[in-house]
Amino acid sequence: MNIINSFFKRAIFLMISLSITSVALIYFFQQHLFYTSLADKIKTTLEKKITKYQYNVNLIPKKLIENDAQSFIDQLGFIRIEIYDANQSEVYYFDSTNIKDNKELQQIYLHDAFALHNFPTTNKMTYNFFEIEPGYKFLQVFYPIYKSNELLGYIEGIYHVGSTLIEKFQRDVIAIITTVILTIFLFSLLIFPLIYFAYKKLNSHRLALLSSNITMINTLGNAIAQRDSDTGEHNYRVTLYAIKLAEKISLDQENIQKLIKGAFLHDIGKIGISDNILLKKDKLNQDEFNEMKKHVLLGVELVKECGWLKESTEVILYHHEKFDGSGYPYNVKGLNIPKVARIFSIVDVFDALTSKRPYKKAFSYEESINFIKNNRATHFDSDLVDIFIQISKELYNSTSLKSKEQLKKELDELIKKYFFD
Repeated sequence: MNIINSFFKRAIFLMISLSITSVALIYFFQQHLFYTSLADKIKTTLEKKITKYQYNVNLIPKKLIENDAQSFIDQLGFIRIEIYDANQSEVYYFDSTNIKDNKELQQIYLHDAFALHNFPTTNKMTYNFFEIEPGYKFLQVFYPIYKSNELLGYIEGIYHVGSTLIEKFQRDVIAIITTVILTIFLFSLLIFPLIYFAYKKLNSHRLALLSSNITMINTLGNAIAQRDSDTGEHNYRVTLYAIKLAEKISLDQENIQKLIKGAFLHDIGKIGISDNILLKKDKLNQDEFNEMKKHVLLGVELVKECGWLKESTEVILYHHEKFDGSGYPYNVKGLNIPKVARIFSIVDVFDALTSKRPYKKAFSYEESINFIKNNRATHFDSDLVDIFIQISKELYNSTSLKSKEQLKKELDELIKKYFFD
């Protein structure tokens, strides 16, 4: 159910994100298009009127230019026209007659953007947009005057982008944005059921595969446990102990999954150990013990090629390492031993002590926990031992006398929590 809820949340988040991104892109693109098309319109009109300027602009009488300037002002909506020579020195300027009666527009002369003369360095027109206050937007254009690749001067124009144009732009943008959002929404409604059912089917297959994998590690672990100790209950108990200790220290879900896999398969390498050593009732001699040690590396070899089981290697490989570095197979020391292995080594030894084996009787809780205490900082991580001691009595009382079926039922609930929810 959590996965389905997650799908719905992600789908809604994706739709909202797509809508917001689309709105932002459309607005800025349309704004750029609006000002660019406005500048192009001005450029086209200027190109029709610059013939007489293709001489030395300093020699053209002001009266001849004034008519064109007034035409620019009337037809294009310029509020100021300035003529510069090739040395960027102002030759003439013309103001709209309306500017004298408009105090707001007069503010442009005090604005920094107006004083910025962005003279083009090529034969292409440049333009600059600025706003002196909300609702008063301006376009400043610089048009270079060339004759046969010779720069003769510049025409600068300040254009007031009127409220009518702004309102039209805003209406057009709103219309486009509304259309796009509706399209996204309708498309989502159409495609969402298809994606949802495909996702649900895929999730069903995933859960089936996951269940099959868990059944596999359960079966493998129990098969080894029964060969070693005549019972599969050891695997259930030690996995429950490990999970409870991991929860107590707030271990994250990913590492708890590793711990569960490793707990089931920690002794899988014993499948390669001969019965006369594995089931010997007396203490192993040194050669036999050296042979027994090999089960760790054999176990890693068995699971390393399986991607889903590979996470169990941290427990399989390191659960016989000791905190003081005297363990095997690599004499790894202290915090260099993975945390999941440090957790497991405590609960594995505790359950081994409290369980009957072919070579030993079951120890009492007090004897077992005293062994754990006496080996803190040598065999075990002291911090983890202290935490385990806090929960061990209750765990032992609630777990040790349960039947295999009861242990399996409790473990199934925890597996569901960490793998399926």
